[in-house]
This record gives sequence, structure tokens and C-alpha cells, in this order.
Amino acid sequence: MFAPDILSLRQFYASPFGDSVRTLISASIRQLWPECKNDALLGIGYTSPYLESFVATSSHIMVCMPAAQGAAHWPTASDNQVFLSHESELPIAGNSVNRVLLVHCFEHSEPLSTMVEEMWRVLTPGGRMLAIVPNRLGFWSRSSRSPFGYGRPFSLVQLRDLVSEKQFTPTRTGSALFIPPVHSRLLWLVASKIEFVGKLLCPFLGGVLLIEAEKQLYASIKQPVMARKKYAVPIPANQPVLGLKS
Repeated sequence: MFAPDILSLRQFYASPFGDSVRTLISASIRQLWPECKNDALLGIGYTSPYLESFVATSSHIMVCMPAAQGAAHWPTASDNQVFLSHESELPIAGNSVNRVLLVHCFEHSEPLSTMVEEMWRVLTPGGRMLAIVPNRLGFWSRSSRSPFGYGRPFSLVQLRDLVSEKQFTPTRTGSALFIPPVHSRLLWLVASKIEFVGKLLCPFLGGVLLIEAEKQLYASIKQPVMARKKYAVPIPANQPVLGLKS
């Protein structure tokens, strides 16, 4: 399955079209995560364009770029926070990350089920995972003008089933990119208004879906095992068969 590499992703987000896409999706991320104060944040996939606004508030940010995609230094003006790894075998201790953001990752990961299990391992109890994936019902998954047109798209039901199967609890969902994937400058000038109307009238028909899921641990309630009560059922004694009277 073809997946955009690090060069094509960087070129896309460096373009005016890609920057406009980033602005709309970042606004939706901010609605779900207005801040990540003092949280350890892990980005998987190509998340660096969406993590810039969290640098000042998060206690620590790491970015895992999948081996099949390639990696690039980030942030550009400070020490590198990026490492190259397989997304289902992270070199991170368990229960050490508060939040995980996934962009350009779900749709390209071959061992997707194993990757979600890895998210469960590295997240702390109560930690949250936020995935941005192409919408099967949207126009962006059918266009090759953006990285969201490659890989497997998802429906909201598929996403909920996937995270629930791996013991995550879906908490909030959303959608973004209600504007068509076109390069019309005039249309993008009113993109924020189109987003507002789209979320109001058809909230799950945007080009990408957002799903947040939480790692919740439930304590079992230990109850004493009740001894099984034995009931004495009287069994009638064997009686001879009465012969028929002639």
C-alpha cells in the first residue's frame, strides 16, 4: 500500500494549500485538547505541524516517525525530539505518556491492531489517544491532492469498534475539512465559515475524522463466593411393577 514519505509530507505542509489544511485540523484538535499543561505528549506519524502549539505547555514532547515513512529533525530551532521506530514497537517505557496524537498513521499502519495495543501499553491510566484519519464518506479520501487521499479510510463506526476492541473507551469524536480538496484561493478565504456550517449541519461528513479514546482501568469488586447450597431431593424407593388384575 503506497504511503507518502517524509519528503512529500514536508513539501505538502510547506505549501500554502498544506498550511491551510493544517490550520483547519489544528483548530479541531484544539477544540478537543485546548491545552496539554504538564503532560508528556507523544506524536506518531507526521505530527510535527500539529504539535507546534503544544511545545510551550507540555512538559515533554516526543515524535515517533515510522520507519517506512522516514524522519526529519524537529523542532528546527531547538534540540531534536524525533526518533525513528516501528509504530508497534516503541522504545518507550510502559505507563509513561499522558497523551498520544496520531496523524498520517492509522491509515498506513499494517499491524494496526498491534499498534493500538502499543498505545495502551505506553499510556498512563487515564491517558488519552487522539487519532486523525481519512473519512470514508468524505471527498478527501478520494483525492490525491493531499496525504489524506492515500491509505485506508475509515468510518466512525469502524474507529469506535477498533479502539473499543483494544480496551480503550471512546470519549469524543469530531470531523474537519468540510471544504472540498481544491486549490481555489477564494474558497479557502471562507474556509473557517464552511467548517462552522459543516460541523453544525453534517458533523461527520468532513474529510477527516477525529476520535479520542481513554485508557480506563476498572477495579474489580471482590465478593465472597457463596457456598453452594445443597438441596436434598427425595428419591422414591424402587417399587415393584404392579401386575394387571385379570
